[in-house]
Amino acid sequence: MYKLIYFNLRGRAESIRLILALKEIPYEDIRIETEKWPEIKNSLGLTWGQVPALEINGERLYQSMTIARYLAQKYNLTGSSEFEAAKCDEYVDALSDLRDGNQTILYSNELLACKNFDFRNEKG
Repeated sequence: MYKLIYFNLRGRAESIRLILALKEIPYEDIRIETEKWPEIKNSLGLTWGQVPALEINGERLYQSMTIARYLAQKYNLTGSSEFEAAKCDEYVDALSDLRDGNQTILYSNELLACKNFDFRNEKG
């Protein structure tokens, strides 16, 4: 059985969870509370010091898109030709770019300083 290690939120592991759910693959969903991360990080034996990690038969695979691509290929979600597989990669990479851009915006100092900003009204 797979073991997915990530924080107790959707974030970078959600695409992995969605693939596992879609294909009805059982897995252990190990969720780390963010406030406990600093004290347990070094005890988890993480190769890159970060999550998500997917444990497969005692071995670990890291990086959310690497894990998603592995599962997609293993469970026949990558299309029926090399071109279709490349199109799947295109969408994954585009979504990854969007996610990374949103994180930059969401966690920017300028935005954090505007806690009461009303995004529906450009005047604030």
